[in-house]
Amino acid sequence: MNCPYTSRPARGGLTLDEYRLYHCSRYLPYREPGGTVCAGSLLAAALIFGWLSTRTGDRETNRVSQRGRRLASGLLGRRTMSQIRRRRFVLGASALFAVPLATHVQARSRVRTVGQLWNFSSPSPGSPSPIRARIVDGFKGLGWVEGQNLIIERLYAEFDASRLPAMAKQLVGESVDVIWASDTATAVAAVHATKKIPIVLAGACAYPVECGVIKSFARPGGNVTGVAFFQGIEVQSKLVQFVREVLPSAKRLAWIAIPPDLVTVAGDQFRPEPYYRQVAGGLGFELGYFESSTVADFEPTFRALQSWGADAVILEPSPLSGYNAAPQIAQLALQSHVPSFFNTGYNVQTGGLLSYGPNYLNILDLTVGYVDRILRGARPADLPVEMPNRLELVVNQKTANELGVVIPESIRVQADRVIQ
Repeated sequence: MNCPYTSRPARGGLTLDEYRLYHCSRYLPYREPGGTVCAGSLLAAALIFGWLSTRTGDRETNRVSQRGRRLASGLLGRRTMSQIRRRRFVLGASALFAVPLATHVQARSRVRTVGQLWNFSSPSPGSPSPIRARIVDGFKGLGWVEGQNLIIERLYAEFDASRLPAMAKQLVGESVDVIWASDTATAVAAVHATKKIPIVLAGACAYPVECGVIKSFARPGGNVTGVAFFQGIEVQSKLVQFVREVLPSAKRLAWIAIPPDLVTVAGDQFRPEPYYRQVAGGLGFELGYFESSTVADFEPTFRALQSWGADAVILEPSPLSGYNAAPQIAQLALQSHVPSFFNTGYNVQTGGLLSYGPNYLNILDLTVGYVDRILRGARPADLPVEMPNRLELVVNQKTANELGVVIPESIRVQADRVIQ
């Protein structure tokens, strides 16, 4: 038999990870009734595993071979360990022997898991993701380093909201510490999946009270808190005012709602159409209310509003109309020769005319702060739901030139950004 502390295989060809798990099994002689390993023995196995990892200097402690996983499953009562549980086991066991014994349990207790539900497409492999980078950097600044004391499990619905309930249940089954809900549909799915695990809204939920996700902003109640995109109709009223200033002679204003983002906990849909009609009518607009439930719906929707004679269009804030589909929407608006207005600056960066609303990257910073407080012991019910404390006005001068629209100087001087 080869020495277990060298880089050569040991125990009849087992890899080092397999040998460590085999060695742990020798210290698990006692199983409680039903075949489960007693907690003390399992802790001893974790200690030995971490010790052997540090003794061999193996840099691959976060990866356990397939045969090693089968051995680990045997130690845990022949159950298959999920990906999150495997990472927790390895991270925890490794951390235990990285510092003196008095701080072992404390180090392991700092390993936390955040389960993220995203209602859009996953980033392409190898392509930069400003959203992911902002979140990871934000956690790091607060002392949570992914792969060390933090696990982030990211699940993407690929714009298929019907997948969200099963994905939320998956995170609950993995016993994550916090569920990160990126929009209304993900928040509703998470609320249905658990009443115990904290749920943090990540800004894209524009109508959390109306959709039944929270009771109120000041006292959300239950296990939900976080950051709302804005509070009801107030920001949209200001956006309609900007439309009137930019297009003083416009008569018909089209409004595109995203039904998946208006679903309620009760199972029906919140319809903000009456509010929009009131605001638009007060500024002399006739409102045309349109809906797009999928990315494929945007093209026929723009044909419909063009046939209706729209002089301008506003799109509801949504993951559907955000990062993934923003270039397509901007192109459709230009082809239809209809000035487009949004709530996020990214839509204007990709060709929209004007946006007024919060900066989404700043929303992510606020959301990370909420998750940090909960991981450190705060109760969601004690944390009021916040709104972004700063709104930005963004104008695309290039798009204005293409559409023949003159941006008033009064708006240019207010703008936080003018894209040339």
